[in-house]
Amino acid sequence: MRERDLSLDLLKGVACVLMLLAHTQLQLDLLSKALTFLGSFAPILFFAVSGITANFQARKYPVAGIAITYTMIFLLGLSFTAMVRPADNFWVPFDMDILQIIAVGVLTLYLVQRFINPGPWFHLAAAVIVFALKLAIDTLPPDSWGLGYLAYVFVKPGNFVIIPWLFPFFLGMFCYLAPNRHNLMLAGAALLAMGAAWGLGLTLGIDNRWDMTLGYFLFSLLITSVSFYVARRLPQAFVARAFPPLLWLGKYSLLFLYVHIGVIWLIRHYTQGIWGTYWIWPTVAVASIALMWVLPPLFGALRVPALMARFPAWIVLLALVLTAPLVLPAGAPLVLTELALGLVFSLYYAAMTQVLKGVAWPAAQPARGR
Repeated sequence: MRERDLSLDLLKGVACVLMLLAHTQLQLDLLSKALTFLGSFAPILFFAVSGITANFQARKYPVAGIAITYTMIFLLGLSFTAMVRPADNFWVPFDMDILQIIAVGVLTLYLVQRFINPGPWFHLAAAVIVFALKLAIDTLPPDSWGLGYLAYVFVKPGNFVIIPWLFPFFLGMFCYLAPNRHNLMLAGAALLAMGAAWGLGLTLGIDNRWDMTLGYFLFSLLITSVSFYVARRLPQAFVARAFPPLLWLGKYSLLFLYVHIGVIWLIRHYTQGIWGTYWIWPTVAVASIALMWVLPPLFGALRVPALMARFPAWIVLLALVLTAPLVLPAGAPLVLTELALGLVFSLYYAAMTQVLKGVAWPAAQPARGR
């Protein structure tokens, strides 16, 4: 049995902290603006670490099982989309969000690792090519033939569209597979590139996450490569002793994703005097951690784990996630319903994936006796 790599849990834990900073959007002074800026790189680090699971799965599970698993994650993850877009029906227009791009990214890397199994430099080149495609698409007129059909999923406009948001998955695979010294080399190259671009008078736009500028891309290379270098340098025993809170967050990062967004939504809509102050950070952090501790025994008392151990329950959960925006009014009814569904998904998805990942199609025929 493969030993759990604590460096990956550590990086996911750091990404959870950055998520909190990004989603609270505190802009009080230089310190809060700087931390919010760092928080904007949470998806880069989170996607980079998430994609590495494909390397572990490529030789262990059949293609059909992985494809079905991540299709389910793609669709069940729309519960999160409904929470962050409560005024809209996520079907019109359909827009990719965090869990959709994770499903696409991990499945893409799984297929690459299973059928090509390339070295780390392939992945770095793929990351650069994906971003270069984005720059090339930006030069085309907005009304170019075909671009409208690709919008919201493959190209902008859209939240986490495949081009360019597929690049962090390839980047993470490079940072994990390459010798660790290459991460320092990549960090140095990113710094040199930013310096050269600045010297040439190019607009970097380091903080422009949504349009994925050259500066944001290069700073993402820097942040990710340095993060992986540090995490991989630390001995596993030291990580286990020194960072248990971050490891816990990393292990339950999907649950944290739902809980902290739910807490933020509740604070913004039902409190006064906290939003927009430094109190927002400790309030969201403490409330989120408390809920993450309370929810498992609460759901256990309601026999939810036993229910979700049966696959038909996941089909019902999926149907509820997909139909809720069609039948519930926007605002609290939709957000709180999708939050409840998302909590069930995030707490027990391992039971679902354990069943689905082993699915082979066509099914292997039993051996016949002579």
